[in-house]
Amino acid sequence: MTSLPKEVDRSSKPYETVEHIAQSYHGAIDENAATESRRGESSSSLGRAAYLVVVNSLASLTIFLLYLISIESLISIALSVALTLYVHRATEEMDEFNGNIMNWVLLSFAVVTPITAVISMAFRRRENALRDLGNLRATLLQMYIAHASWDWDSKPKPSGRAQSNVDWRKHSDAVLEQLFGIASDTTHYLTLPTCSRARHKIFPLYQNEAKLILSKATNSFRSMNARYAKLSQCCEVLKREGMPGNESSRIRQWERESLQYFERLRMIKNYRTPQALRSFSRLFSIFLPPFYAPFYAQVAHELNSLGTGIAFAVITSLALTSLFEAIYQLEDPFVPGSVLDGIYIEQLLIRDLVPDLLQLRQIYFPDAPNFDAHPRPFQHGGASTVRLVSE
Repeated sequence: MTSLPKEVDRSSKPYETVEHIAQSYHGAIDENAATESRRGESSSSLGRAAYLVVVNSLASLTIFLLYLISIESLISIALSVALTLYVHRATEEMDEFNGNIMNWVLLSFAVVTPITAVISMAFRRRENALRDLGNLRATLLQMYIAHASWDWDSKPKPSGRAQSNVDWRKHSDAVLEQLFGIASDTTHYLTLPTCSRARHKIFPLYQNEAKLILSKATNSFRSMNARYAKLSQCCEVLKREGMPGNESSRIRQWERESLQYFERLRMIKNYRTPQALRSFSRLFSIFLPPFYAPFYAQVAHELNSLGTGIAFAVITSLALTSLFEAIYQLEDPFVPGSVLDGIYIEQLLIRDLVPDLLQLRQIYFPDAPNFDAHPRPFQHGGASTVRLVSE
């Protein structure tokens, strides 16, 4: 349960309470700005700059080792090194051997170009998902504000809320419960394991796994539809008590927009970048570098250093397989805790949004009891528990 700053008067009107909260945070913001300014001055020193270079380099190396080196990388490296050793030994006594005839255009256009195109597609999907999540959060917050505070017919007669016999705190809590449910259902849906990989389309065992995951997703989606139906009934209460049609229409519009944002997120979750292009990139990033073993052997002959030729083979295989791994990391941006640039759905919709909504409730109804019917952070780092074949 979030708490208001101590200087806020709980007996004041809601709008005065909002003003007091803004004033209480203003000093803290100024203090934080001054602290950041001092940090900026200290970071300009040469010693700190050198220190940051070392730290950032170590961080980049750690990320590379943990996230970009995969089983595919090891397979490609092993094949490249083995073939390089074979070609080097087989051509040691050959005076006319020339490995430089290997053309790198194939590697550039057949592998690197498609991989970079898929990375661009995947990153664009992630950015679209972030935008829709931000819009969803803002719309849910505004829907609660409308149900909790919008008034009508305030002049010259008493306001519509004051004339009504409806318990507006209970009405707003009913809306709040549905908003929490929408946030929870969205989190459950988006953090389900991925079921659109190539193996889920080809092998019966993984097809059954995909059906299990999709059944969980369908349950979350139907639960969300029921919650929107209840939100619609809450809007009917406002209309019945006298809210003007233009304002209730705006609330209806927000209901539709929030559901539309979820549908976009659902499409991003279920439909990924082209499967054929991903399969092509996977195979060629693994098996094409070993075919350049004659070139690596030629480097070893010309420099009289087998280690240099092997190092070149390893670097080429690592570069291509790491590019493919970057695709893999971005394909499903919602998978919790397993991808480097993933979207932390639970953080956005549970850990952050729930306290924000509870704070609004405390602003508009300062004397209301604690609201306990809200989702808690999920256990074990994920929203959904599905037993996978690979487990």
